[in-house]
Amino acid sequence: MSVEYRQRADLLGTQVITRNTGKRLGVVSQIWVDVDSQEIVAFSMKPNLLYGMAQEMLLSSVSQIGDVILVENEDAIEEVDTDRYNSLVNCEVITESGDVLGKVRGFKFDIATGRLASLMIASLGYPLIPDRVISTITVI
Repeated sequence: MSVEYRQRADLLGTQVITRNTGKRLGVVSQIWVDVDSQEIVAFSMKPNLLYGMAQEMLLSSVSQIGDVILVENEDAIEEVDTDRYNSLVNCEVITESGDVLGKVRGFKFDIATGRLASLMIASLGYPLIPDRVISTITVI
């Protein structure tokens, strides 16, 4: 079985659809990481990216990730205490010796397990500036 990785940025705005009825539940607006276990645990989704009340679903509720995210049914939506988790974006990355590497700009993770594979770090740390404009590095 091969491991499939996805970038955080590739999933933002992805539609979430139920398998049983084909109903659109929303689009992914945030990805939540358990920093201690270094794993993706949940997604927030909104009716669209610009507005609406966010609802959450656990990664374990996801059946398949492709052009859309498939969940079995509407029961995938549940209350998740997002205060326990972090989006990682804009968090400073500091070495053990205290050197600041920059801020997290994005990350790549295993879609089956949620395990973080790498972090993209920008020396300026501004998430709205395209990668090609500022210097970025990936930490594995």
